[in-house]
Amino acid sequence: MLPFEPQIKVEDLGFSYEDSYIFKDLSFSILKNQSLFLLGPSGSGKSTLAYCLNKLYPEAVDGVITGKIMFEGKNLNDFKPGELNQKIGIVFQDPESQFCMLTVEEEVAFGLENFHVPRAEMEAKIDRALEWVGLQAEKKTVIHTLSGGQKQKLALACVLALEPEVIILDEPTANLDPQSSTELVETITKLRKTRPFTLIVIEHKLDDWIELIDRCLVLDSTGAILFDGITLQCFGEFAPFLKKEGIWLPKVVEAGISAKNEGFYKGERLPLRTAELLSGLEDSSAFFKKESKNTTLMEPILEVNGLYARGHLKNITLRIHKGEKIALVGQNGSGKTTLSKCLAGFLPLTKGEIQFLGVPLSKWKEKDLYQSLGYVFQNPEHQFITDCVYEEIAFGLSQRAIVSSVLETMNLQKHAGAHPFALSQGQKRRLSVATMLVHEQELLILDEPTFGQDANTAHEIMSVLNEKNGAVFMITHDMELVDQYADTVYVLNEGELIFSGTPERLWGKRDVIERARLKLPFRKQLQNEMVRREIHVAT
Repeated sequence: MLPFEPQIKVEDLGFSYEDSYIFKDLSFSILKNQSLFLLGPSGSGKSTLAYCLNKLYPEAVDGVITGKIMFEGKNLNDFKPGELNQKIGIVFQDPESQFCMLTVEEEVAFGLENFHVPRAEMEAKIDRALEWVGLQAEKKTVIHTLSGGQKQKLALACVLALEPEVIILDEPTANLDPQSSTELVETITKLRKTRPFTLIVIEHKLDDWIELIDRCLVLDSTGAILFDGITLQCFGEFAPFLKKEGIWLPKVVEAGISAKNEGFYKGERLPLRTAELLSGLEDSSAFFKKESKNTTLMEPILEVNGLYARGHLKNITLRIHKGEKIALVGQNGSGKTTLSKCLAGFLPLTKGEIQFLGVPLSKWKEKDLYQSLGYVFQNPEHQFITDCVYEEIAFGLSQRAIVSSVLETMNLQKHAGAHPFALSQGQKRRLSVATMLVHEQELLILDEPTFGQDANTAHEIMSVLNEKNGAVFMITHDMELVDQYADTVYVLNEGELIFSGTPERLWGKRDVIERARLKLPFRKQLQNEMVRREIHVAT
């Protein structure tokens, strides 16, 4: 292969599903060992394109592909079954969909066995891959007992163990705690230095990746190529166009746009690094202002006293008040989803009591309980029960007039007649939230409410939740979301609550932040950096 000959070449590529095009007439090339972002709004076809690149589509679905994809000068159709998967590895947006074995060790071994890796070499390869992602301690663990973030790490380990020439990561940090997200990028960076490979990243959280990525390929809402070029240009002069399209930007770029619009950023171009932003700010005090929230709490609607569960949760005591917006945060495997399922009555308690609206949770009839308490699962597919998006939202409603407005709010009106499982992962999340929003419950519990969303749809979801009269209890790894929307934060660590209070109070607790593997929101990072610089100058 010549140095500048494309490793992957796409010509006039189109993909249609159920008689509608996801995208068509896509043409681009990727050079060997290049690293690129594949960006676009929710539903633009990013994941579909990724699955086409390693021949998963159209074989795995009832779709039609047109055009041509070449890998190292050879048409994808000329590869034998399974041959391409060793060369182009992919980590799915939903990691559970690629597991087929019982334990962590067996899952990593399964891929190695398929490609006839000698048994004498297998143990070392398994251990190395698990060490790369920080799962050594879980080697013998049964997969279904892992947290969502740990499953994401396992899916990555399975791909890394095969040492492919191309790695495609589809939302690799979506279920990871903030520190694990940073460590994942550091791991990929180190691996590419020791054994170079081509990297394609579909991602919404861009900041950690920005130093590693050298090119951006951006799709618009119709699946057409909006931008194809270097990172500096994409997040510089082209950034306002991406923002309008609802595509996530690095936080420092987003901050630069806001500051420029408000007239106190005087840099010649949008900043890509914190130092550039700070040097261009003329009025930093105005930039760091945050609207104060009304923290007056009303009467409690759910009370937890001395809760123990599954041998993991220990002596949990908390209160949820009427209309309160609560965030539950903590590192992967700390017990967040387990706690939320206990609060919803899905899991039994070992010890302790939960009272909801003054009645023990165990005394509620199931039908009555779920008219007052809603739950949005981490995996949205777990709660779909009809064959149509419209009917999914309308299910159980006596008045259907609200359905159309909810479809519009969640940007699902074009998909009203589609099957829920035909939606993109981000659209499925919006549908799962929509099915709960149409009911006026006293309490809505959501596991990662903005998972898989572009900037515009994430804002829409959170705006609707923020205006909701009932209480909202959300599990999230997104510290920006916590900073902007939460009245109260609970921090869970190894099954114990180690903090409860306002977000602003949490940001001042460095020991808690470090223990729970969290990160400060960008606003506070910037503020702290400014203070550090002022102290340095004064010294």
